[in-house]
Amino acid sequence: MIVDFHNHFIPESFPAKPAAVDEPAWPSLRLAADEDSATMFVGERPFRDFDALYWDIDRRIGAMDAADVDVQLLSPLPELLSYWLAPEAGRILTDAMNRECARMVARSGRRLRGMGVLALQDPDHARAQVAEVARLGLSGLFVGSHVNGTSIAAEIFHPVLAEAEARRLPLFVHGIKPGGLERIEGPALMGAVVGIPYEGTMALAGFMATDIFARFPELQIVFAHGGGMIGSVIDRMELVWRKFPGAMQGRLKQPPTDYVRRFWYDTVVFSPENLAYLATRLGADRILAGSDGPTEIGQADLPAFVAAAGLSEGDRLAILGGNAAHLLELHP
Repeated sequence: MIVDFHNHFIPESFPAKPAAVDEPAWPSLRLAADEDSATMFVGERPFRDFDALYWDIDRRIGAMDAADVDVQLLSPLPELLSYWLAPEAGRILTDAMNRECARMVARSGRRLRGMGVLALQDPDHARAQVAEVARLGLSGLFVGSHVNGTSIAAEIFHPVLAEAEARRLPLFVHGIKPGGLERIEGPALMGAVVGIPYEGTMALAGFMATDIFARFPELQIVFAHGGGMIGSVIDRMELVWRKFPGAMQGRLKQPPTDYVRRFWYDTVVFSPENLAYLATRLGADRILAGSDGPTEIGQADLPAFVAAAGLSEGDRLAILGGNAAHLLELHP
């Protein structure tokens, strides 16, 4: 069984903005005449054009068949997390996306699973939303690396994490809205190329430095894009942990190079050599196949990509689907 853990959708439509809600960045989708594509608007500003593959279940399953993928785990585009909107707008839109995701899952003949999203700019409401995500039958929670500048690892979100742990809903953490873009030279796309993995690394390091599993030992946390740059900095963190025990060992009892193996990571790293390194350092049993589809910078052909890493057959099969089946309690 091949499971694509990292794949995005957008809803076929967004709810109309209530008259009482003052939110100039309310999203909408305007279908093209042939209905094969649509333009998303943020308020009155065009944001991006999308192929119907993002919301059309039959097309999506056809693409899965062509790619030999048995199950996809759907999460909205990170740009739809909506933390930056007014709280009431965020609540309405995230609830609508969760219902739409559940509808797509229900109509897919068990080929799709889904991740819910939360209005984390209102942590009290977000905690209540976790129960609704579970009621809808979704398989986890898709969250950003920070909420308007506050790390997802911050204590203010611990009640939400406690509810996720109690409901057995894994977190899937994706970098969003990277800081420091004014210091990145070159095309605007460089912000996403460099900044998104950096954001994931910051969130992961925050969870480690505060020993998240001491408080939530049963919580499962997955990081997009192979955990960002964690493979490059984990040995530096280990050195600091050993040389300056007063600074870190009071908060983190376990060596960072061991602790980092308690998280999960996807394969969207675009290099078989990088994947092989991460399998060695982080554990092949903690890696989940993901394509980041249907975006233009996705990781195509998961079986060939994982095979090119030169891992054992057991590790290859675990990464392609066995690990996700274990995490999500899937059955062939």
